[in-house]
Amino acid sequence: MFRKLQNLLGNHAETSERHVDERLQTHYFKASKTKVMNELKQILEEETNFKELAFSEERGEVTFEVKKPKNAFVVVSIVTVRHNHTAVDLNVSTESALPLNFGYNQRLVTSIYERLKQRLPFLGTAMAENL
Repeated sequence: MFRKLQNLLGNHAETSERHVDERLQTHYFKASKTKVMNELKQILEEETNFKELAFSEERGEVTFEVKKPKNAFVVVSIVTVRHNHTAVDLNVSTESALPLNFGYNQRLVTSIYERLKQRLPFLGTAMAENL
């Protein structure tokens, strides 16, 4: 309960394999790391409020900033866990005078995951032990 409240009020959100909130658990897609990164790059190009800062296929990392409705910095980590099975984690930090975002970071994470699910075959969340 405290963790969920903390996620709503803090200015940082990070996905992980065993996150309390299922929406913030690591998402797995049936695609290569290259395919996931290319789709993410397309999303960044289509969204006018997103500005790509770094794109490293070698490290499997994409960083970008969000300009509206709130300034945020996003790091996306993309890792191949086995042939054509790729894990995606996100780390979002919001810039604001107050350490409150009222769930904005979680909504941003969910939005990015939903866009990826529209473009790639989704396998599930928190699947590390099953792979």
